[in-house]
Amino acid sequence: MKVTDEALLHSGFTPSDLQKIKNNIESYGGTLGEAIQDLANRFRVILWITSSCLMVFIILVVFSAKETVVGGGISILIAIGIVLFIQPPVLSYKSWRFLRKNRV
Repeated sequence: MKVTDEALLHSGFTPSDLQKIKNNIESYGGTLGEAIQDLANRFRVILWITSSCLMVFIILVVFSAKETVVGGGISILIAIGIVLFIQPPVLSYKSWRFLRKNRV
């Protein structure tokens, strides 16, 4: 897939976002298309982890004691926070949205 700066700017990326992606490409190699694909995959991972944590929380609410629900809820929130902290959620969402709209 051919990914250009103009196409990314038209789909909602800011010049600052593009600069962050280009800095990453300069540091670690690859192409703009590969970087966008990797970021989109990271967004899918965020969705899977968040939905899995929510399923665990629902199971806790249904089958556990109140103390366990509170402790489990806090630990699940911390886990989701860590997942969001270790990757750029806004860039990954924009990349996922760009690839979904521009499937080739």
